[in-house]
Amino acid sequence: MSIASYLPSSQFSVTVASIAAAGGLIIGAQYITRPQNPSAELYAAPEAQSTSDWEAALAQVQATVPSLPEVPNQDTVSALLQAAKSDNLTDTVARTLLVNLSNASSQGLGADIPTQDKIVAMAAQAAAPPQAKKIYSQSDLVLTDNTPQTQKDYGNAVMVVLGRYTGATSQAVLLAVSKATDNNDPAELKALVRIQAEYEGLVEDLASVAVPKTIAPMHMQALNSLGTVAASVEDLQKILNDPLRGLQALKQYQSKLGEVGRVFTSIAEALSKNGILFNKDEPGSAWAVFTST
Repeated sequence: MSIASYLPSSQFSVTVASIAAAGGLIIGAQYITRPQNPSAELYAAPEAQSTSDWEAALAQVQATVPSLPEVPNQDTVSALLQAAKSDNLTDTVARTLLVNLSNASSQGLGADIPTQDKIVAMAAQAAAPPQAKKIYSQSDLVLTDNTPQTQKDYGNAVMVVLGRYTGATSQAVLLAVSKATDNNDPAELKALVRIQAEYEGLVEDLASVAVPKTIAPMHMQALNSLGTVAASVEDLQKILNDPLRGLQALKQYQSKLGEVGRVFTSIAEALSKNGILFNKDEPGSAWAVFTST
């Protein structure tokens, strides 16, 4: 038997050689593609991001989010309310309401009824009623002793003064205001200028009447109420351009005129109680109108 019989066949040898060559190619490819000096960072586990980094990132995000408007401080609100004031009461109150509502809204308020009522009440404080040009005290009056004759003289003198100013009536005032507002005609309000002058003249003349000391407090009250009536007629002349002021003046006019009527009724009752009688030919007989109502 020859040695060749113990050697692998040529086909087997070729197969083994092919496998070896293929293995060498694979190892060579791995060697070529693998970095020769790999960095230690590639084998290190990724580190967790620090807390400060997260906070910085969050701050950047928040900076891009639109922020709510800051609540105005009280000084700013006060300055705006002061700037809202003008000679036109209607404009003033409207601006005051706007400032207060905006301020309440910025604080998350203003939608509930109590808050709105409070805001309206605050705005109404800017609407001060008309005031008399002069406030009378007893030191401004011409005082006399309290006797039947002085009381009778007083009763006649007051009615003489009232007879001089027959144009100062509520009918004339309401007629002028009604025509002006119904027709939106400022010319109709010119009648109020004359009526105001009559009320002011009435106050001045009544202030010069000699007054018994016991009647002085009531007479003084009548003077001050009539003074406010005259001031109300002045404000009524602005009712078309400043409706709120005009309506307030109308309310004040009616209120104070009713007050004057009540005071005169008290004076008439005091004269009657003291036995002061007037003949039908005397001006003082007109006091009966107040005691009969």
